Amino acid sequence: MGPSERWSIRVDDEVLVVEFPHGTGLSPSDGEALLDRWQALMTERRVDAVVLIVRTTRPCSDAGRQTLRLAARAAADRGVSRFAVVAERPKRQYLERTMDVDGIDAEPFNDAATAMRWAKCPSEPAASVATE
Repeated sequence: MGPSERWSIRVDDEVLVVEFPHGTGLSPSDGEALLDRWQALMTERRVDAVVLIVRTTRPCSDAGRQTLRLAARAAADRGVSRFAVVAERPKRQYLERTMDVDGIDAEPFNDAATAMRWAKCPSEPAASVATE
């Protein structure tokens, strides 16, 4: 199974969308492949925001944490400051702490559609889930 079968990454209307389906794990080589693709897309296309969709309940590996931090830093270095994190609450909070990088505005969301609307429309206030 290749890395792209474990995760997907694309640019949709200037939003970089990264999805991890149920059961996804990230090995060091998967992390390198994801980071390479992330950086290539950010170089090839205009990216104004990132939506990270994590449907897996597996614990985040060291490789996963490292990849997320490096990817967030790479995005921030290119001027991207809006990140949406879509996951179940405990996983979402963990991911927000993991990618705590200066210059990143990480907003939590329960569903991908709401996160995408927020990411595509900077003037729209975030439908924060902090009140859950």
